Amino acid sequence: MGTACDDINFPKGARDPMNTEALPEPRSGGISAAQKAMIFRNMSDGIMTVGENGQITYVNAALLEIFHFEKEEDVLGKSFEKIFLHNKKNHAFNKFFSLATEKRQPTEKTFLRYRMDNGEKLYLDIDVSLMDQNWNHISEDRFPGMMILIENATDRFTLRQREHDYAYIFAGIIFCITSYLMAWSCIRFTLGIQLHTSIYTMIIEVITFALFLEIVFFTSFSLKEIGLVPRWKKFKQNMLETLTIAVISGAVLVLSKIILALFGIQIKSYFLGGSWRGLANYGFTALLQEFLARGVIQTSVKSLMRIKYQKMLGIILTSLLFSLMHMPFGFIFMMGALVLSLALGYLFERQGDLWGCALLHWFCGYLTMCLYF
Repeated sequence: MGTACDDINFPKGARDPMNTEALPEPRSGGISAAQKAMIFRNMSDGIMTVGENGQITYVNAALLEIFHFEKEEDVLGKSFEKIFLHNKKNHAFNKFFSLATEKRQPTEKTFLRYRMDNGEKLYLDIDVSLMDQNWNHISEDRFPGMMILIENATDRFTLRQREHDYAYIFAGIIFCITSYLMAWSCIRFTLGIQLHTSIYTMIIEVITFALFLEIVFFTSFSLKEIGLVPRWKKFKQNMLETLTIAVISGAVLVLSKIILALFGIQIKSYFLGGSWRGLANYGFTALLQEFLARGVIQTSVKSLMRIKYQKMLGIILTSLLFSLMHMPFGFIFMMGALVLSLALGYLFERQGDLWGCALLHWFCGYLTMCLYF
């Protein structure tokens, strides 16, 4: 198995740098070898030593946890090169240790990315020191062994990256929605032009697509994180739940129209409007709007609000913003969008992806427009 560090030559005959039995007892007032071993064992940072033959001679519990090893036997006595340097995608990580061993010199703390075999990415602060204190007098053909100190900085890096992502997303949302409402105000009240509702729907779709491109090219969000990848283990259950809610909601909408008609309240000259073409087009619209509302806004708001009831507040704030985007359609339409968005927000948190929400939005939204608007 070839690696980026095949030229590293670890001589045979390693000694165990962490063998506490071979270490002399400390002078009065010093720290014993057993105490040193206990300190290493209880450190939150990972500790690993590599002997003269390139085999791993010591690891503490923190290092096993960082790299998801179950027990010490998974790494002890194994080749450091074969365990940690076999993945060629870890180019910077491999090069760092290649230079450290070739130059036979300690290294300063270095921030590196490490890709696990399962695809998980770790972000690490790494220090390397040589085991032999007389490293500058060691011959070039002998590797002195090294001690590696690793701090797992993945959470810190992810938090900083997420702050960067949310800044981009909210800047994009504020810019798009503000531009949309300003343009509508100018067209409707200043120029006195009454545009068809389909034009406003198309503008919302353009805004959504622009935000999608922003997320793909300028943030670290994956398609799974924004709900576009279905949760296949629960997909059938989620669809059955969504269809049940859709049937009940549809029955309530039709029944309410019948009751209003019985009381002589005629909202439209016909009971049910719409077309097959409009039904198909609205399916695409529903998916785009759910991506904007749930995948982008609700996910971002919920992640930023580290407070009690963060999910509930995320749903409410997203729904208010979503209803505001329907201002050109009138106040009653806005209130309908608010109620629908609250229900869809809850469904998104329950199911974990957008597909049930998009299906319910498509059915209830289009049926409501056919009955009432």
